[in-house]
Amino acid sequence: MPWRRQPVHGAELQAHWNALGQSLGRDTPAWRAEGRRLILGWAHWPRAYHDTTHLWACLRHLQTVQDQQPGALQDPHATALALWFHDAIYWPWSKHNEERSADGAMRFLRSQNLPEPMVLRVHQHILDTRHNPGALAGDAQWVVDIDLAILGQIDAVYRQFERNVRREYFFVRWPRYAAGRSAVLQGFLERPRIYGTEWFHERHEAQARINLSNALAALRAGTLYA
Repeated sequence: MPWRRQPVHGAELQAHWNALGQSLGRDTPAWRAEGRRLILGWAHWPRAYHDTTHLWACLRHLQTVQDQQPGALQDPHATALALWFHDAIYWPWSKHNEERSADGAMRFLRSQNLPEPMVLRVHQHILDTRHNPGALAGDAQWVVDIDLAILGQIDAVYRQFERNVRREYFFVRWPRYAAGRSAVLQGFLERPRIYGTEWFHERHEAQARINLSNALAALRAGTLYA
């Protein structure tokens, strides 16, 4: 049965959203209500990885980048908004989550009368989280690398990530899931670089390749870190 659990990090996320609204001059009841709606949506069934924990991790990575690489982001507000909305709509059986999330972000941001260039940047950043091969420029690469930061985390964190992704795809029988997931992981391994920014590449590339290789071996053995 569909469920909606109490959002993890809900208070911290709402505070972040409110502060973002303040910095944009949009700290209104409508803005705060959208934050509550987004947070509840990120906690909705059947999310097990693409949930508020992932969103909060992305925002923390963004803060770390801003702290350690001041001036690296051309439009930090657009980058933050893209991370907030990038999985706002997420159904594992759909191939259109990013497009629908991007369109939803555009509708809301236009309703808030934010500058159109910013709205269009947010929209494109969200589409870039489809993670198609190819180089990106500027803030788009930061958004994508932040979204992929989980790939380069320590072994225990990565293993839980793989288990949670499998939980989201509960409706796919194991042989098909193993084949599809293996193809995704192999695709990342075959890229010359997983992370486009030097900052993420230096810190996470090597561990990401170890994690992906280990996950592929587990899938082939039929265990998936059980």
